[in-house]
Amino acid sequence: MLLPVYYEDTDLSGFVYHANYLKFFERAREHVIGVRFLKELFDQGAHFVVHKCSLEFRSPARHGDQLLIESTGHYSRSPAINFEQNAYVIHEGQKRVAVLGQISIVVISADNRPIRMPDSIIKKFATHDNDSVLDLSGYNS
Repeated sequence: MLLPVYYEDTDLSGFVYHANYLKFFERAREHVIGVRFLKELFDQGAHFVVHKCSLEFRSPARHGDQLLIESTGHYSRSPAINFEQNAYVIHEGQKRVAVLGQISIVVISADNRPIRMPDSIIKKFATHDNDSVLDLSGYNS
């Protein structure tokens, strides 16, 4: 998923503000799972929340840069989906690592309790080439 870096994304140093990578990764996860599908899941009384996240900052992105967000989700029947999410600065056809991320999301019920992965999610992930991994590394929007 390609994202432009806007002025509002930066801090006083001129670099992308560190917390904004969490927003960028959230958008990419929505593309992996699907906005419409997430709404249907919510209507059924289940939704995802972030359980854990770890970000490693390697190189700054600046206003005007293009970021490529790559997301790979690994699922199981447990309540969690573990995502590897990485942000790369794209410049003159080259890809430079900006941030490496590990984010775990869990499915919770309407009463905020962890639940097993719903069959609808298992089926959605199983429709891709590998039945346990979704990869959007080639996806551009």
